Amino acid sequence: MDTPRPQDGRQSALAPEYAQPDRITPDSRRRRRESHEAVLRATKDLLGEVGYQRLAFEGIARRAGVSKATIYRWWPNKAALVIEALSGEVPLPAIHETGDLEADLRTAVRLTIELVSAMPTCLILPALLADVIEDPTGTKAFAELIEPRRASVVNLLERARHEGRLPPDTDTSLMVDIYSGTVVYLAAVNRIPPGEAVVDQLVSLLLHGHLPVSKGPAPADRDGSPVG
Repeated sequence: MDTPRPQDGRQSALAPEYAQPDRITPDSRRRRRESHEAVLRATKDLLGEVGYQRLAFEGIARRAGVSKATIYRWWPNKAALVIEALSGEVPLPAIHETGDLEADLRTAVRLTIELVSAMPTCLILPALLADVIEDPTGTKAFAELIEPRRASVVNLLERARHEGRLPPDTDTSLMVDIYSGTVVYLAAVNRIPPGEAVVDQLVSLLLHGHLPVSKGPAPADRDGSPVG
């Protein structure tokens, strides 16, 4: 855009930021990268120290040595910042398919449990999901955080379906949602990752339709008698 000029043809004296716009230099790029990484480190550290609900941009800014305005310029809200901070912490080991569908699905469920346990998810997930639901701008970032693992298992199940190892009308995406949703829910509510018994019951339910069996005493109906 042309710089406004007075009627005598001489250039106006503008504010420095308009007269001489900031140039992006190698040093400024380095400082921005270092600040960006410092914010992500501070976020991960403070998550472990104070948890998600008490995490605040003010504290992150102090720990990272940046201004709060800098954080707001890069992340629209706390959920978006936390999701990016955790993105590098999510383990995504490959599923080495054996051809044994039950064994491969069992591996997939175990890897989901490891993924949930590797992050401070057991403590922060309920509040993080609440923020993502309230502000849909974080939905895409959260989906991208978990999509690589989810897609790998869907592909595994799709191959099994095409090869006749699953019924042709199987909803493989819903199969993944059933076990991953259960794992995330149990981890969030119980604050500990599900054990091997949960893996067994989920795989048995998904592949064989076996209802989960209680390991404790038989539940009682309203008059106190055992059910069934």
